[in-house]
Amino acid sequence: MGIKSKLLNFKDCAINSMIYKAYYNGDLDENLVYLESRDGLDFTGNIFRIVEELSSGKYGNLKIHVHAKPQVVEQIKAYQKNYNLKIDKIITKEATATETLEKAKYIFTDSGIRPKYVKKEGQIFINTWHGTPLKVMGFDNVPEQHRLGNVQHTFLSADYLLYPNDYMMDKMMKSYMIEKIFPGKIMLEGYPRNSVFFSDSHLKEKLGLNDKEIFVYMPTFRGILMDRDNEGQKDLVEDYLLEIDSKLSDNQILFTKLHVLNESKIDFSKFSHIKAFPKGYEIYDIINMADVLITDYSSVFFDFANTGRKIILFNYDEEDYCSYRGFYFPLSDLPFPKVQNIDDLIEEMNSPKSYDDSEFVDKYCTYDNPNAAENICRQIFNDENATKLREVENSNPNILIFAGALYKFGIASSLFNLLNNLDREKYNFFITFKQWEENIVENHEEIFELLPEGVEILPLRFNLTPTVKEKMDYNKFYLSDEAMDCPESLSSLFKRSFDKQFAWVNFDHVIDFDGYNHDETLMFAFSGVKCSVWVHNDMIREAETKGNQNLNILKKAYSLADNVCVVSPSLIKPTSEISGREDNIRVVHNLNDYERIYENSEKLLNITSNTTVYNNDIEEVLSKDVFKFITIGRFSPEKGHERLIRAFNDFCRDYPDSQLIIIGGYGTFYEKTCELLDSAEYGKNITLINNIANPMPILKECDLFILSSFYEGWPMVLMEADTLCIPIISTDIDATREMGKFAGKIVENSQEGILSGMYDFVNGKVNCENTDFEKYNKMAIEEFYNLIN
Repeated sequence: MGIKSKLLNFKDCAINSMIYKAYYNGDLDENLVYLESRDGLDFTGNIFRIVEELSSGKYGNLKIHVHAKPQVVEQIKAYQKNYNLKIDKIITKEATATETLEKAKYIFTDSGIRPKYVKKEGQIFINTWHGTPLKVMGFDNVPEQHRLGNVQHTFLSADYLLYPNDYMMDKMMKSYMIEKIFPGKIMLEGYPRNSVFFSDSHLKEKLGLNDKEIFVYMPTFRGILMDRDNEGQKDLVEDYLLEIDSKLSDNQILFTKLHVLNESKIDFSKFSHIKAFPKGYEIYDIINMADVLITDYSSVFFDFANTGRKIILFNYDEEDYCSYRGFYFPLSDLPFPKVQNIDDLIEEMNSPKSYDDSEFVDKYCTYDNPNAAENICRQIFNDENATKLREVENSNPNILIFAGALYKFGIASSLFNLLNNLDREKYNFFITFKQWEENIVENHEEIFELLPEGVEILPLRFNLTPTVKEKMDYNKFYLSDEAMDCPESLSSLFKRSFDKQFAWVNFDHVIDFDGYNHDETLMFAFSGVKCSVWVHNDMIREAETKGNQNLNILKKAYSLADNVCVVSPSLIKPTSEISGREDNIRVVHNLNDYERIYENSEKLLNITSNTTVYNNDIEEVLSKDVFKFITIGRFSPEKGHERLIRAFNDFCRDYPDSQLIIIGGYGTFYEKTCELLDSAEYGKNITLINNIANPMPILKECDLFILSSFYEGWPMVLMEADTLCIPIISTDIDATREMGKFAGKIVENSQEGILSGMYDFVNGKVNCENTDFEKYNKMAIEEFYNLIN
């Protein structure tokens, strides 16, 4: 790490020290109200109306602090002047905002919350969100599925989630996967911003527009959240506006506002009849001037329907928009007229309302009323029964499972096998992972398709946020080459990290199923919840061979955990040597999902753009009438691929047409393995496949499976091979001796032993075991249920 990076890291830790001093040491300020709109990028809508209501003075001597980006400050000051708002402080600095959050008794947001915020006992947090969804949200929005944790952090920290209709409640709770675990109350009440629609506009007269016909155009933003073409959107809208402007009459004005996420500016000086929204006035006051609302896919039409006035959908790019952002229902279900060109738009603008939207209003404006802001404030600040409240009803145990990076094969396969065979109606299972992990970002669509029905995700939003002292202790503990105890400060760091992400969710059991990510292992161990840590391998050998383990960390985690679950009896001894305990070690075998293996083996071979095939055309290899050997396992030194290749090279001198297929999901030795093939005499007979979602169609066509590993935990690939009745040879290691017949024919743990096994197969000495996996799985499932019950 360079000097600049170290300084930035120290500065961040210093900021954390300030924030979490308020979290640990400061009492809540009972009169402090923190408000934030659109992550500080705006000050409007529900948040504005709450501030307006609090400014009435009816709720005591409150201190109102608003977080906003510097570019929003002038807008807030204009609102203060025009609406006589009482705002005691505008916070522009991120660190100060989070520090204030840790002191405030009351918190209101309409989008997310500061990423370093940790919910404090006694706080009352209300999230209003910012509109009824037409567009798919959360997990329903496939390109953004892995980023679910950003919003979940906010929702799970909230005491109240505000919804103006039952439809929105259902979509938001389910799409963000909190419908089983939200610990707060659902507030079914009107949107404060919609209250203006229940009275005539006073702004129209104030701006001298009584003799004008007013139209408002509010298009949504285009593109995926993290990849927007703001300038492209602006240019397209500007071209349309020029054409519309030329067709408007002198008594018509079209006010236009782009979505807040599109920061580009339209040059309104080009137009005669089209204007920007007047500055200094809240957006919905301007919308309420409109005789007609024009929009496309924005949620504003749900709100404006309260007025009973005309709505036009200008959906000129619906097909393109739907190609990357889906809807919960087709636009054809809406009662409003839809137009795709300027001429039709102008015709509709000049025509009276001619549709019945009464059913639409009943469904989507259910709880809207003129007093929504007052009702909410009476509920929160006066503790009156002024709103309709509902709680999540679900008595099932909640089980949280850390799944690591979810690479193909190995641990991820074991986890999915387990979840596929558990009772998901009796238990609520949630998997968590680091949402910034490269494999998750690049392959989340493929990964999440494998999720068993009923299993939901709670991604981790962020990494650790240590204070200065915690960072110093963390580095000392993590980098020590000698045995040392875990510094006491780290218990606070890891407990706070768990609480920051999951707030007040009631988990009955947390499981680190991955066992390889030190931060998450300790976060779960210090969570204060009943905890189990999985051990899939000999971690002492892992530390010696690959240097990817810190025995100090494992010792602390294993000694703290209620259960340390080894997947093979052979792992009890090395695991107890690390922790110094054996009383909390339990054997929980991995399941073999044989039905899914059969099913996957019958599917067509699918080589996607994410898959790399090196050296040969795999379909051509599989079509050959020759000996075809296969191994499956990550490209990592303990898998013994090098000695397997050398043994196979020797075998080819007697059987020169034989083929070897090596399938790996990840690992650091892929390039080295490619180089080894290039230098081998019979390297052309070997095919490498890196990162394939379903290897079973390939495995099914092979004659012999070879496990060449130096050590393993409980290699599931042997069971997969046996399921498809593929003969197996395995090196003589602790794991294969424990597996017994599952390991096929066990050969000497050497290159020579592997070669001998190949010849044994040719000579008819290696056969398929055809094991009864139904009986085995019942045993493994019972072991898991005994753990969580």
